[in-house]
Amino acid sequence: MGRRGFSWRYCECAAVAAIIVMVGCGGSDPTIGEVIGPSGAAGSTGGTGAAGADPSGTAGVTGSAGVTGTAGDTGAAGTPGSAGTTGSAGTTGTGGSGVAQSGCADLFDPGVLQTYSIEISADEFAKMDAEFHDVQAVLAAMPRETYHPVTFHFGSETVGDAAVRLKGQSSWVETVMFDPNPKMQMVIAFDQFDPHGRFHGVDKIHLDMPRSDWSFLNERMANTWFREIGLMAPCSNSARLNVNGAYYGLYTAEESKDATLVSTFFPGNAGGDLFKGGVDAETNKAAPNWARLKQFWAAKDIAAIAQIVDLPSTVLEWAAEAAINDADGYYGGSHNFYLYDLGAAGYTWLPSDVDTTFEWTELFSHLSFKQHPIYWWEGQSGPQTPGQHYVVVMNDPTWRARYAQAVATQIGKWNTAELLGRVDAWSAQIATAVAEDPRKWATTAGFNMALADLRDVITNRPIYLQSFVACEQGQGGEDKDGDGVAWCNDCRDDNAAVHPGAPEICGNGIDDDCNGAVDDGCP
Repeated sequence: MGRRGFSWRYCECAAVAAIIVMVGCGGSDPTIGEVIGPSGAAGSTGGTGAAGADPSGTAGVTGSAGVTGTAGDTGAAGTPGSAGTTGSAGTTGTGGSGVAQSGCADLFDPGVLQTYSIEISADEFAKMDAEFHDVQAVLAAMPRETYHPVTFHFGSETVGDAAVRLKGQSSWVETVMFDPNPKMQMVIAFDQFDPHGRFHGVDKIHLDMPRSDWSFLNERMANTWFREIGLMAPCSNSARLNVNGAYYGLYTAEESKDATLVSTFFPGNAGGDLFKGGVDAETNKAAPNWARLKQFWAAKDIAAIAQIVDLPSTVLEWAAEAAINDADGYYGGSHNFYLYDLGAAGYTWLPSDVDTTFEWTELFSHLSFKQHPIYWWEGQSGPQTPGQHYVVVMNDPTWRARYAQAVATQIGKWNTAELLGRVDAWSAQIATAVAEDPRKWATTAGFNMALADLRDVITNRPIYLQSFVACEQGQGGEDKDGDGVAWCNDCRDDNAAVHPGAPEICGNGIDDDCNGAVDDGCP
C-alpha cells in the first residue's frame, strides 16, 4: 500500500468491474522513447551537444532553433559521453529563462495561466456526458470520442466552428467511478469542420488533468524538461476551462503530438511513421510501413533488435523517463509511448502521457524517489510486465552498461535549482485555480503535500541515480541481503535467494533470477 493508502497502480492503471482490476494504459506492448543524442542546453546560445550513449561516439543532435525572447544565459555545454566524441554544436536556443519553448504558440506561454471558454448546447452536452459515463466502452478500448460542436472563446477572440471531444483511458474510468463530480479531459479542435482551421497556429488544444496529479504540474514539468534536453514533447502550460459561463476545472494544456511536432524535433527526417503505443499510425496513415513494424515486434534478441531499433537514442530516452521517476510510461509501466521510424537508424521511442511522474510514487507508494532505475517494477503492488525490448536490452551486458551511462548523461542535464524555481513559480500561478476547481480529487492540503513531495523528488532523485551509476561502474554499492550482488544489479536486495543467476523456482510467482520474467522456463 502507498503512503496515501492506495495500491501502487491504483490511480493510473485500475479499472473496476465488481472490484478494481488491472488494465493497460496505452498501446499493446511496452517499448520506449526517443533520445536525440542530447542537444545543447537552452539559453541565448545552445551549448555543445553531449556525446551519444554509444561509446563509439554518436554525435549529439543539433539544438532546435529558438524563438526571439528575453535574452537568457548561455546554454551549458554538454559533457562528452564515456569514450565518446563530442556532439555537434547546438544552434541558437530559446531566450528568457532558458526553458525550451522554441516553436511554441503564444497560447503556451509558461508565464501565463490561460483561460479558455466553450459554449455547448444542452443537447450536445447531454450526449457528451452520456459518452463520458459509458465506462464499459473505455474498458473495452473503444471509448466514445465523438466531436461535438462548440463556440470557443479566448479573451476577445471567438471561434464559431470549434469542436470538443473526450480523451483519456484509465483516468477517465477512475474519475467517473470514484469522484462525486467527475472531471472530463478534452480535446478542443479547430480543424474538425475546416481541415485547415487553426487558432494561433494550432489545430487542437489538449486539456489533460488526471485525478491523481495532485500537484497539477507533472505533465507540464516533464514536457518542459524533455523539450529542454532535446526529447520530443509538446508545448504545454496551465489553463482554466469555463463551460457555458461556469468554471469547469484546471488543466495542463498541450499542443498535438503529430507530424508538425515531429518536424520540429526531426528536421530533415520528418517523414517517418509515428505509431502510438507502437500500434496506431499517427502519421502516414494511408500507407504506414506495416511490414517494418511487424519486424520490430518480432525482434526477440539483441541482434534482431539492433537491426530495427536505434539503441543509442533508445537508452537515452529510457534514462530520461527514469530521471523524472515515470510510473506510467514505457519505463515504469511498459506503455504510454510513441514509436518513430528514423529510417536507416531504426525505430526510436518518444515519451507520452507523463502526468504520473516526479512525486507520484512518493504520494501513492512506499518507493518515493527510489524507484529502481532498472527493476522499476519491484516493490510495486500489481506492477505491469516490463516490455519485451526493454528486458532484452537490460539483460545484455553491453547495452545495460550503456543505459547506465545514459542515466549519467541525462542527470548531467538536471538543474535542481531551476526545476525547483519552476515549481515555486508555477504553483503560485495556479494556486487559486486549484483551490477553486470544483472537480479535483486532491484537497488544498493534498495539493500542498504533492508540491512538497515534488520538491523532494527533484532534489533527491538525481542523487539516488548518481549512486546507481557509481554502483554500476563498480564504485561501491551496498549489498543488504549479502548474496554477493550489489543493489544496483539486484532486483530484490532484501532476499538473498533472489538475484541474477539464481535458479528459477517454478510456481512461486517470483522473478528469482532478476531477468524480468516470472517463472520463465517453467512448464
